[in-house]
Amino acid sequence: MKKYLLLLTAISIFHSVSSQEIIKKVTLLWDTSYSMIDRNLDNDLDYLNEYFSENLNTQVTLVKFSNDIILNQTYSIKNSNWLELKKELQITTYDGSTNYNKIKTTKTDEVLLFSDGYTYDSKFPKLNASLIVISSNKEYNTDFLKTIAKASKKEFVNLRTIQSNNSKASKFKTINGRVSDENGYLSDVTVISRDNNLQTITDSLGNFSIEAQNRGILEFRYIGKNTILSRVSESTVKNIYMTDGNMILDEVVLENKKEEIIDNGYGKLDKKRLGYSVETLAGDKIIPSNTNVKDAVAGKFSGVRIGANDDLTQFVGRGRYTTILGNQYGLVVVDGLAIKQSDSSMGVGFIADTGFINPENIESVTYLKGLAATNIYGTEGRNGVLLIKTKTGSSSFKKKKKRQLGNTPTYINDIEIEEIIDKPYIKEISQTTTIEEAYKIYLSQRKLYGKDVSFFFDIASYFKNWNNPYLVKRILSNVLEINKKLNLEILRVLAYKYDEFEMFEESINVYEQLISFEPSESQSYRNLALSYQFNKQFREAQEIYNKIHNNQYSEVNSFNGLKQTINAEYKNLIALHNSTLLATNIPEFYKKKAEYDTRIIFEWSHFDAEFDLQIVNPQKRYFTWSHTQKEEASRFIKETSQGYGLEEFFITKKDKGEWLFNLTYYGKKTGDNSMPSFVKVTVYSNFGKPNQTKKVTVKELNDLNKKESILKLEI
Repeated sequence: MKKYLLLLTAISIFHSVSSQEIIKKVTLLWDTSYSMIDRNLDNDLDYLNEYFSENLNTQVTLVKFSNDIILNQTYSIKNSNWLELKKELQITTYDGSTNYNKIKTTKTDEVLLFSDGYTYDSKFPKLNASLIVISSNKEYNTDFLKTIAKASKKEFVNLRTIQSNNSKASKFKTINGRVSDENGYLSDVTVISRDNNLQTITDSLGNFSIEAQNRGILEFRYIGKNTILSRVSESTVKNIYMTDGNMILDEVVLENKKEEIIDNGYGKLDKKRLGYSVETLAGDKIIPSNTNVKDAVAGKFSGVRIGANDDLTQFVGRGRYTTILGNQYGLVVVDGLAIKQSDSSMGVGFIADTGFINPENIESVTYLKGLAATNIYGTEGRNGVLLIKTKTGSSSFKKKKKRQLGNTPTYINDIEIEEIIDKPYIKEISQTTTIEEAYKIYLSQRKLYGKDVSFFFDIASYFKNWNNPYLVKRILSNVLEINKKLNLEILRVLAYKYDEFEMFEESINVYEQLISFEPSESQSYRNLALSYQFNKQFREAQEIYNKIHNNQYSEVNSFNGLKQTINAEYKNLIALHNSTLLATNIPEFYKKKAEYDTRIIFEWSHFDAEFDLQIVNPQKRYFTWSHTQKEEASRFIKETSQGYGLEEFFITKKDKGEWLFNLTYYGKKTGDNSMPSFVKVTVYSNFGKPNQTKKVTVKELNDLNKKESILKLEI
């Protein structure tokens, strides 16, 4: 009997162990970078379907990644049911560049990597598990993917040529979508499929469904809105945003209307050129009975509220950028001068006064609203800006006598002021009211402009104002995705933009890549040292400066052209951060201080770009510094041989007033002139002193032989 009981116990234990299936742990690395939008998703999903049919019970850790980790989530697959995981893969947004350095895996039995292998950092993290590499893209980095698969003694699976079980033979498919405008969902929009003459209308929530041909045209019509023509992509979802006026949307250029001239506070321009929402009140429309400026403005602009007992500076705009604890009031600018802003923040309660403005002396009042319209005023303009132009202010400016100083020519203002980027995608995205809506518009615009590096630079600048650095980094990193032919100028501009946005970890990475691709260019080492310094990696910066001082970069022909600049910047590092440096490694020469009231550095992305830089002093006298081969042939040879494009200027506190820097671009001596050049302008105040400040701006030089304002500086 005892033996029988022992046998039953053993059988029971055996069944208990066998009934507990050993769960396989799998890490699924899903590349969501911009170039992966070309993947054959059906083939990828078919592969996974077969994989889970063989591995019935698995614990899958899904890691979506591009320039950063987008998602890290665990799924339990039981009896091959992976529907929840499949849905997550199907709703992937593809944006950003591929960065394998961000990948960190926990203990796992097997890793599945779905990627095209395009990355500027060709390193792949070491994994303590077998690695299967899969790609279904039309183009992929064959050598890289096969190399990392071979290192893991596993296979590289090419799904590119496999016919998916889910592919459809029919050239027609059902397209579902939603139509909206600035006020929300739009009903009764007529939707026409041009290829099969089918027609429908949107319901009360803006939804529609229609049969359409692959790569066919859908037409969207609504009274008072632009007619939109949109090409059917591989996706079965089509969301449309309709606008008033004439704009470029998706793949359509609409017919222009008659020009509508308005005064934007800086001059009279065609309203279509502005790219932002604007309203102007002419002085002759002000009622004579209005005895103060508040009464003159009250009720004249949509979305502007002014209390009965409030000053004009207490106006509240549409309010989409305000917070309960932050300042609710907008900004008032009179003849170009921003007056002190009233403050509604808790515990502050300061109220300004505009009683000095005579309504009879007003030439015009312009209301700027929308994020892009207020960029030039920074955070102070986030709640809207009222630009007041007075009759005496404008006339006195025109009649102002110029002081004659020295024998340089007198400056005549021949610059057309363009404060807002005049590009169709900026015009469109500036109409959005939430960051979510703006991001959707950007993804839609990318279908048209996604091969243009300027598009990503401009859009990143736009999103910078939403105070979302995570999104800005992702959008900027797309430049790496479309630069597969390795244009070093594009990489250089990308690093400049990272510097402008103070994203120094990213700029460090790009400068390091520039050095690895072209180690002979001296400027990359100087820029890398600066990025280290501003990223608070002071000893790394010191190491670069010491190597330059000791001529340890044998790949570089010479640092002679940048020596004066580098000397000043090494002295600056020591003056401000001496306590964090290795004192024994500081050469005696650099311990001498280099201090300047204002230091301005110009860097250009293409080293042999030709241009004239006009510098206008406060007395309206100017001189022109020419960077052309005709004027500076020997300098061109020096710059191209040493690999740099930089010049610096200094202004003392004695030179008070407004300084103007205007640039006329003539193109590149070598290289592709269809791609614009860029100039990076860095302005230091109190350089080398404890109260030093720095500002970086990057400007696009697109139009040849056109004088553009690059920098306006008040000393």
